[in-house]
Amino acid sequence: MKLKKGFAPDSLIARVPISGLFVSSFLLFSTLTWFYLMRIVVFDFVKGQDDVVIYGALTLAIISSAVLGTFIVRKIKRIYILYVWVVIGVITSIISVFWTLLTLNAPLLAFLFGFSFGFGIPSSLSYFADSVTFENRGRNAGLLFALTNLLSLLFLSVLGENVLSASIAASLWRILSLCTLLLVKPHKTEKSPRKSVTFKSVFSDRSFALFFLPWLMFCLVDSLERPYTAALATQFVGEDFAAFDRAFEPLIGTVFALFAGIVADRFGRKRVILSGFIALGTTFATLSLAPTIQIFWYIASAVNGIAWGMFYVIFVIVLWGDLSSENVMREMYFVLGGFPLFFADFLSQVISPFVQNVSRETVFAAFPIASFLLFLSVFPLMYAPETLPEKKIRDRELRDYVEKAKKVKEKRG
Repeated sequence: MKLKKGFAPDSLIARVPISGLFVSSFLLFSTLTWFYLMRIVVFDFVKGQDDVVIYGALTLAIISSAVLGTFIVRKIKRIYILYVWVVIGVITSIISVFWTLLTLNAPLLAFLFGFSFGFGIPSSLSYFADSVTFENRGRNAGLLFALTNLLSLLFLSVLGENVLSASIAASLWRILSLCTLLLVKPHKTEKSPRKSVTFKSVFSDRSFALFFLPWLMFCLVDSLERPYTAALATQFVGEDFAAFDRAFEPLIGTVFALFAGIVADRFGRKRVILSGFIALGTTFATLSLAPTIQIFWYIASAVNGIAWGMFYVIFVIVLWGDLSSENVMREMYFVLGGFPLFFADFLSQVISPFVQNVSRETVFAAFPIASFLLFLSVFPLMYAPETLPEKKIRDRELRDYVEKAKKVKEKRG
Protein backbone atom coordinates (compact mmCIF):
# COMPACT_ATOMS: atom_id res chain seq x y z
CA MET A 1 0.00 0.00 0.00
CA LYS A 2 1.31 3.40 -0.94
CA LEU A 3 1.81 5.74 2.01
CA LYS A 4 0.51 9.28 1.93
CA LYS A 5 3.16 11.94 1.81
CA GLY A 6 4.23 13.13 5.26
CA PHE A 7 3.13 10.04 7.15
CA ALA A 8 5.14 7.30 8.83
CA PRO A 9 4.59 3.51 8.70
CA ASP A 10 2.03 1.97 11.07
CA SER A 11 4.60 -0.12 12.97
CA LEU A 12 5.40 2.52 15.56
CA ILE A 13 3.86 5.87 14.63
CA ALA A 14 0.77 6.13 12.52
CA ARG A 15 -1.38 8.72 10.80
CA VAL A 16 0.51 11.61 12.43
CA PRO A 17 2.51 14.26 10.53
CA ILE A 18 6.18 13.38 10.86
CA SER A 19 7.31 16.93 11.62
CA GLY A 20 4.87 17.45 14.49
CA LEU A 21 5.55 14.05 16.05
CA PHE A 22 9.31 14.40 15.69
CA VAL A 23 9.41 17.86 17.25
CA SER A 24 7.06 17.04 20.12
CA SER A 25 8.86 13.76 20.89
CA PHE A 26 12.36 15.22 20.68
CA LEU A 27 11.39 18.25 22.74
CA LEU A 28 9.99 16.09 25.53
CA PHE A 29 12.86 13.58 25.30
CA SER A 30 15.54 16.29 25.41
CA THR A 31 13.79 18.05 28.29
CA LEU A 32 13.66 14.95 30.47
CA THR A 33 17.32 14.12 29.83
CA TRP A 34 18.24 17.77 30.44
CA PHE A 35 16.37 17.52 33.74
CA TYR A 36 18.59 14.60 34.81
CA LEU A 37 21.72 16.50 33.81
CA MET A 38 20.75 19.57 35.79
CA ARG A 39 19.88 17.44 38.82
CA ILE A 40 23.54 16.39 38.94
CA VAL A 41 24.43 20.05 39.38
CA VAL A 42 21.77 20.66 42.03
CA PHE A 43 22.64 17.47 43.91
CA ASP A 44 26.26 18.63 44.13
CA PHE A 45 25.15 21.80 45.89
CA VAL A 46 23.02 19.71 48.25
CA LYS A 47 26.09 18.06 49.71
CA GLY A 48 26.87 19.53 53.08
CA GLN A 49 23.97 21.98 52.91
CA ASP A 50 20.33 22.08 53.98
CA ASP A 51 18.94 19.72 51.38
CA VAL A 52 15.35 20.19 52.57
CA VAL A 53 15.54 23.90 51.73
CA ILE A 54 17.05 23.17 48.33
CA TYR A 55 14.52 20.47 47.48
CA GLY A 56 11.77 22.74 48.78
CA ALA A 57 12.92 25.53 46.45
CA LEU A 58 13.10 23.09 43.55
CA THR A 59 9.64 21.62 44.18
CA LEU A 60 8.03 25.02 44.76
CA ALA A 61 9.54 26.36 41.53
CA ILE A 62 8.42 23.38 39.44
CA ILE A 63 4.82 23.41 40.68
CA SER A 64 4.34 27.20 40.73
CA SER A 65 5.93 27.74 37.30
CA ALA A 66 3.87 24.90 35.80
CA VAL A 67 0.69 26.54 37.09
CA LEU A 68 1.89 29.92 35.78
CA GLY A 69 2.62 28.51 32.34
CA THR A 70 -0.80 26.87 32.25
CA PHE A 71 -2.53 30.19 32.87
CA ILE A 72 -0.37 32.08 30.37
CA VAL A 73 -1.04 29.56 27.59
CA ARG A 74 -4.70 30.61 27.76
CA LYS A 75 -3.69 34.02 26.42
CA ILE A 76 -1.03 33.16 23.85
CA LYS A 77 -0.29 30.30 21.48
CA ARG A 78 1.44 27.23 22.82
CA ILE A 79 4.37 27.60 20.41
CA TYR A 80 5.38 30.88 22.05
CA ILE A 81 5.29 29.27 25.50
CA LEU A 82 7.59 26.54 24.18
CA TYR A 83 10.01 29.07 22.68
CA VAL A 84 10.22 31.09 25.90
CA TRP A 85 10.53 27.94 27.99
CA VAL A 86 13.46 26.50 26.06
CA VAL A 87 15.23 29.88 26.00
CA ILE A 88 14.87 30.10 29.80
CA GLY A 89 16.35 26.60 30.02
CA VAL A 90 19.32 27.62 27.88
CA ILE A 91 19.96 30.70 30.03
CA THR A 92 19.66 28.70 33.29
CA SER A 93 22.05 26.05 31.99
CA ILE A 94 24.65 28.64 30.99
CA ILE A 95 24.26 30.40 34.34
CA SER A 96 24.83 27.08 36.11
CA VAL A 97 28.27 26.83 34.48
CA PHE A 98 29.39 30.07 36.15
CA TRP A 99 27.43 29.21 39.29
CA THR A 100 29.49 26.06 39.57
CA LEU A 101 32.74 28.01 39.24
CA LEU A 102 31.73 30.73 41.71
CA THR A 103 29.86 28.46 44.17
CA LEU A 104 26.94 30.82 44.68
CA ASN A 105 23.60 30.40 46.48
CA ALA A 106 22.34 26.83 46.04
CA PRO A 107 18.60 27.32 46.82
CA LEU A 108 18.41 30.11 44.25
CA LEU A 109 19.99 27.89 41.59
CA ALA A 110 17.54 25.12 42.51
CA PHE A 111 14.64 27.57 42.14
CA LEU A 112 15.88 28.77 38.73
CA PHE A 113 16.31 25.19 37.57
CA GLY A 114 12.84 24.22 38.81
CA PHE A 115 11.25 27.23 37.12
CA SER A 116 13.01 26.58 33.82
CA PHE A 117 11.75 22.97 33.89
CA GLY A 118 8.21 23.44 35.16
CA PHE A 119 7.16 26.49 33.15
CA GLY A 120 6.67 24.68 29.84
CA ILE A 121 6.50 21.00 30.71
CA PRO A 122 2.65 20.90 30.70
CA SER A 123 2.63 22.46 27.23
CA SER A 124 5.32 20.04 26.03
CA LEU A 125 3.32 17.05 27.29
CA SER A 126 0.16 18.48 25.74
CA TYR A 127 1.94 18.99 22.43
CA PHE A 128 3.06 15.36 22.51
CA ALA A 129 -0.48 14.18 23.35
CA ASP A 130 -1.86 16.19 20.40
CA SER A 131 0.76 14.73 18.05
CA VAL A 132 0.17 11.04 18.80
CA THR A 133 -2.97 9.04 18.11
CA PHE A 134 -4.80 7.14 20.86
CA GLU A 135 -3.78 3.69 19.66
CA ASN A 136 -0.06 4.57 19.49
CA ARG A 137 0.28 6.90 22.48
CA GLY A 138 1.44 4.15 24.86
CA ARG A 139 4.17 2.67 22.70
CA ASN A 140 5.47 6.11 21.70
CA ALA A 141 5.54 7.18 25.36
CA GLY A 142 7.24 3.91 26.36
CA LEU A 143 9.88 4.30 23.67
CA LEU A 144 10.44 7.94 24.63
CA PHE A 145 10.83 7.11 28.32
CA ALA A 146 13.12 4.15 27.61
CA LEU A 147 15.40 6.30 25.44
CA THR A 148 15.39 9.01 28.11
CA ASN A 149 16.51 6.53 30.75
CA LEU A 150 19.22 5.04 28.56
CA LEU A 151 20.66 8.41 27.55
CA SER A 152 20.50 9.66 31.14
CA LEU A 153 22.39 6.58 32.33
CA LEU A 154 24.95 7.19 29.58
CA PHE A 155 25.37 10.80 30.70
CA LEU A 156 25.78 9.68 34.32
CA SER A 157 28.36 7.03 33.43
CA VAL A 158 30.39 9.43 31.27
CA LEU A 159 30.14 12.56 33.41
CA GLY A 160 30.02 10.91 36.83
CA GLU A 161 29.83 13.64 39.45
CA ASN A 162 31.72 16.23 37.40
CA VAL A 163 29.41 19.17 37.96
CA LEU A 164 31.12 21.53 35.52
CA SER A 165 30.90 18.96 32.71
CA ALA A 166 27.26 18.32 33.53
CA SER A 167 26.51 22.05 33.37
CA ILE A 168 28.23 22.42 29.98
CA ALA A 169 26.51 19.31 28.62
CA ALA A 170 23.13 20.58 29.85
CA SER A 171 23.73 23.93 28.13
CA LEU A 172 24.61 22.33 24.79
CA TRP A 173 21.73 19.87 25.02
CA ARG A 174 19.18 22.62 25.70
CA ILE A 175 20.57 24.72 22.84
CA LEU A 176 19.97 21.72 20.56
CA SER A 177 16.33 21.67 21.70
CA LEU A 178 16.02 25.34 20.80
CA CYS A 179 17.58 24.77 17.38
CA THR A 180 15.09 21.97 16.71
CA LEU A 181 12.17 24.25 17.48
CA LEU A 182 13.55 27.09 15.37
CA LEU A 183 14.64 25.06 12.35
CA VAL A 184 11.68 22.72 11.96
CA LYS A 185 9.06 25.38 12.71
CA PRO A 186 6.08 23.08 13.19
CA HIS A 187 2.97 24.65 11.67
CA LYS A 188 0.75 23.36 14.44
CA THR A 189 1.49 22.75 18.11
CA GLU A 190 -2.10 22.78 19.33
CA LYS A 191 -5.61 21.95 18.30
CA SER A 192 -7.69 25.02 17.56
CA PRO A 193 -10.00 26.24 18.94
CA ARG A 194 -9.39 24.99 22.48
CA LYS A 195 -11.76 25.34 25.40
CA SER A 196 -10.26 26.60 28.68
CA VAL A 197 -10.68 24.43 31.76
CA THR A 198 -10.22 25.19 35.45
CA PHE A 199 -8.77 23.21 38.34
CA LYS A 200 -12.30 22.80 39.68
CA SER A 201 -13.64 21.41 36.42
CA VAL A 202 -10.77 18.94 36.14
CA PHE A 203 -11.24 17.66 39.69
CA SER A 204 -14.99 17.42 39.14
CA ASP A 205 -14.27 15.05 36.25
CA ARG A 206 -15.12 11.66 37.77
CA SER A 207 -12.71 9.77 35.51
CA PHE A 208 -9.83 12.07 36.47
CA ALA A 209 -10.54 11.68 40.20
CA LEU A 210 -10.72 7.87 40.00
CA PHE A 211 -7.23 7.73 38.48
CA PHE A 212 -5.74 10.65 40.42
CA LEU A 213 -6.50 9.28 43.92
CA PRO A 214 -4.63 5.95 43.42
CA TRP A 215 -1.73 7.81 41.80
CA LEU A 216 -1.55 10.21 44.75
CA MET A 217 -1.74 7.31 47.21
CA PHE A 218 1.07 5.45 45.45
CA CYS A 219 3.36 8.50 45.38
CA LEU A 220 2.77 9.20 49.09
CA VAL A 221 3.28 5.58 50.15
CA ASP A 222 6.44 5.30 48.06
CA SER A 223 7.87 8.56 49.42
CA LEU A 224 7.15 7.58 53.03
CA GLU A 225 8.45 4.02 52.74
CA ARG A 226 11.50 4.49 50.52
CA PRO A 227 13.90 6.05 53.11
CA TYR A 228 13.09 3.41 55.74
CA THR A 229 13.16 0.55 53.24
CA ALA A 230 16.61 1.65 52.04
CA ALA A 231 17.92 1.79 55.61
CA LEU A 232 16.59 -1.67 56.48
CA ALA A 233 17.82 -3.19 53.22
CA THR A 234 21.34 -2.02 54.06
CA GLN A 235 21.10 -3.75 57.46
CA PHE A 236 19.69 -7.04 56.21
CA VAL A 237 21.34 -7.36 52.80
CA GLY A 238 24.50 -5.25 53.13
CA GLU A 239 26.08 -2.03 51.97
CA ASP A 240 26.39 -3.25 48.38
CA PHE A 241 22.62 -3.54 48.00
CA ALA A 242 22.13 0.24 47.80
CA ALA A 243 24.49 0.48 44.80
CA PHE A 244 22.81 -2.52 43.18
CA ASP A 245 19.36 -1.00 43.73
CA ARG A 246 20.36 2.37 42.23
CA ALA A 247 21.62 0.67 39.06
CA PHE A 248 19.11 -2.16 38.74
CA GLU A 249 15.84 -0.27 39.25
CA PRO A 250 16.34 2.19 36.35
CA LEU A 251 17.48 -0.60 34.01
CA ILE A 252 14.53 -2.89 34.63
CA GLY A 253 12.23 0.12 34.68
CA THR A 254 13.50 1.08 31.22
CA VAL A 255 12.66 -2.35 29.80
CA PHE A 256 9.19 -2.47 31.33
CA ALA A 257 8.41 1.11 30.35
CA LEU A 258 8.57 0.06 26.72
CA PHE A 259 6.68 -3.15 27.51
CA ALA A 260 3.99 -1.23 29.42
CA GLY A 261 3.47 1.16 26.52
CA ILE A 262 2.91 -1.70 24.07
CA VAL A 263 0.55 -3.53 26.46
CA ALA A 264 -1.35 -0.31 27.20
CA ASP A 265 -2.01 0.24 23.50
CA ARG A 266 -3.08 -3.35 22.94
CA PHE A 267 -5.10 -4.23 26.04
CA GLY A 268 -5.80 -0.87 27.70
CA ARG A 269 -4.30 1.39 30.36
CA LYS A 270 -6.19 -0.02 33.36
CA ARG A 271 -4.62 -3.47 33.12
CA VAL A 272 -1.14 -2.00 33.29
CA ILE A 273 -2.01 0.19 36.30
CA LEU A 274 -3.82 -2.57 38.19
CA SER A 275 -1.00 -5.06 37.70
CA GLY A 276 1.49 -2.51 39.06
CA PHE A 277 -0.54 -1.81 42.20
CA ILE A 278 -1.16 -5.49 42.91
CA ALA A 279 2.51 -6.38 42.43
CA LEU A 280 3.67 -3.60 44.78
CA GLY A 281 1.09 -4.47 47.42
CA THR A 282 2.12 -8.11 47.34
CA THR A 283 5.80 -7.15 47.62
CA PHE A 284 5.27 -5.01 50.72
CA ALA A 285 3.20 -7.80 52.28
CA THR A 286 6.00 -10.28 51.62
CA LEU A 287 8.65 -8.01 53.15
CA SER A 288 6.52 -7.53 56.27
CA LEU A 289 6.35 -11.32 56.75
CA ALA A 290 9.98 -12.20 55.91
CA PRO A 291 12.27 -9.14 56.07
CA THR A 292 15.35 -11.22 56.93
CA ILE A 293 15.27 -13.28 53.72
CA GLN A 294 17.59 -11.51 51.32
CA ILE A 295 16.05 -12.76 48.07
CA PHE A 296 12.83 -10.90 48.88
CA TRP A 297 14.72 -7.60 48.93
CA TYR A 298 16.05 -8.23 45.43
CA ILE A 299 12.56 -9.17 44.27
CA ALA A 300 11.26 -5.96 45.86
CA SER A 301 13.89 -3.95 43.98
CA ALA A 302 12.83 -5.54 40.69
CA VAL A 303 9.11 -5.05 41.32
CA ASN A 304 9.64 -1.44 42.37
CA GLY A 305 11.62 -0.72 39.20
CA ILE A 306 8.99 -2.41 37.04
CA ALA A 307 6.16 -0.49 38.70
CA TRP A 308 7.91 2.86 38.36
CA GLY A 309 8.69 2.19 34.72
CA MET A 310 5.05 1.39 34.00
CA PHE A 311 3.64 4.23 36.10
CA TYR A 312 5.94 6.86 34.61
CA VAL A 313 4.71 5.99 31.13
CA ILE A 314 1.02 5.77 32.02
CA PHE A 315 0.59 8.39 34.77
CA VAL A 316 3.07 11.00 33.54
CA ILE A 317 2.70 10.89 29.76
CA VAL A 318 -0.26 8.80 28.56
CA LEU A 319 -3.23 8.93 30.92
CA TRP A 320 -3.87 12.66 31.25
CA GLY A 321 -3.63 13.04 27.50
CA ASP A 322 -6.29 10.32 27.17
CA LEU A 323 -8.64 11.95 29.68
CA SER A 324 -8.42 15.42 28.12
CA SER A 325 -10.20 15.75 24.80
CA GLU A 326 -8.58 17.38 21.77
CA ASN A 327 -10.68 20.54 21.95
CA VAL A 328 -9.73 21.50 25.54
CA MET A 329 -6.56 22.77 27.20
CA ARG A 330 -4.70 19.61 28.13
CA GLU A 331 -2.13 21.56 30.19
CA MET A 332 -4.35 21.72 33.28
CA TYR A 333 -4.66 17.92 33.35
CA PHE A 334 -0.91 17.45 33.15
CA VAL A 335 -0.23 20.01 35.91
CA LEU A 336 -2.58 18.32 38.36
CA GLY A 337 -1.50 14.83 37.28
CA GLY A 338 2.17 15.66 37.85
CA PHE A 339 1.71 17.31 41.24
CA PRO A 340 1.85 14.05 43.33
CA LEU A 341 5.15 13.04 41.74
CA PHE A 342 7.08 16.19 42.64
CA PHE A 343 5.42 16.71 46.02
CA ALA A 344 6.20 13.12 47.04
CA ASP A 345 9.84 13.53 46.01
CA PHE A 346 10.14 16.54 48.31
CA LEU A 347 8.31 14.72 51.12
CA SER A 348 10.79 11.85 50.89
CA GLN A 349 13.68 14.29 51.40
CA VAL A 350 11.96 15.79 54.44
CA ILE A 351 11.54 12.36 56.03
CA SER A 352 15.02 10.99 55.28
CA PRO A 353 16.84 12.73 58.22
CA PHE A 354 14.52 11.05 60.71
CA VAL A 355 15.17 7.50 59.53
CA GLN A 356 17.87 6.81 62.13
CA ASN A 357 15.52 7.69 64.98
CA VAL A 358 12.89 5.08 64.10
CA SER A 359 13.07 1.53 65.43
CA ARG A 360 12.95 -1.57 63.27
CA GLU A 361 9.67 -2.59 64.81
CA THR A 362 8.06 0.66 63.70
CA VAL A 363 9.24 0.19 60.13
CA PHE A 364 8.12 -3.44 60.07
CA ALA A 365 4.69 -2.29 61.21
CA ALA A 366 4.63 0.22 58.36
CA PHE A 367 5.07 -2.48 55.69
CA PRO A 368 1.63 -4.10 56.12
CA ILE A 369 0.07 -0.62 56.33
CA ALA A 370 1.71 0.29 53.01
CA SER A 371 0.50 -2.97 51.50
CA PHE A 372 -3.03 -2.31 52.74
CA LEU A 373 -3.06 1.23 51.35
CA LEU A 374 -1.85 0.05 47.94
CA PHE A 375 -4.52 -2.64 47.78
CA LEU A 376 -7.06 -0.06 48.93
CA SER A 377 -6.01 2.15 46.02
CA VAL A 378 -7.15 -0.54 43.62
CA PHE A 379 -10.82 0.05 44.45
CA PRO A 380 -11.14 3.47 42.70
CA LEU A 381 -9.44 1.91 39.70
CA MET A 382 -12.13 -0.77 39.53
CA TYR A 383 -14.68 1.97 38.83
CA ALA A 384 -12.41 4.04 36.56
CA PRO A 385 -13.16 3.86 32.83
CA GLU A 386 -10.76 2.39 30.31
CA THR A 387 -9.31 5.41 28.52
CA LEU A 388 -8.32 3.48 25.41
CA PRO A 389 -11.48 3.35 23.30
CA GLU A 390 -13.05 -0.10 23.19
CA LYS A 391 -13.18 0.08 19.42
CA LYS A 392 -9.40 0.46 19.26
CA ILE A 393 -8.91 -2.67 21.37
CA ARG A 394 -11.37 -4.66 19.23
CA ASP A 395 -9.76 -3.43 16.00
CA ARG A 396 -6.33 -4.58 17.18
CA GLU A 397 -7.70 -7.97 18.24
CA LEU A 398 -9.41 -8.38 14.88
CA ARG A 399 -6.26 -7.37 13.02
CA ASP A 400 -4.20 -9.86 15.06
CA TYR A 401 -6.76 -12.59 14.35
CA VAL A 402 -6.68 -11.89 10.59
CA GLU A 403 -2.87 -11.95 10.56
CA LYS A 404 -2.79 -15.30 12.42
CA ALA A 405 -5.39 -16.72 10.03
CA LYS A 406 -3.26 -15.66 7.06
CA LYS A 407 -0.17 -17.35 8.53
CA VAL A 408 -2.11 -20.57 9.16
CA LYS A 409 -3.44 -20.50 5.59
CA GLU A 410 0.06 -19.92 4.17
CA LYS A 411 1.46 -22.89 6.12
CA ARG A 412 -1.32 -25.17 4.96
CA GLY A 413 -1.19 -23.89 1.39
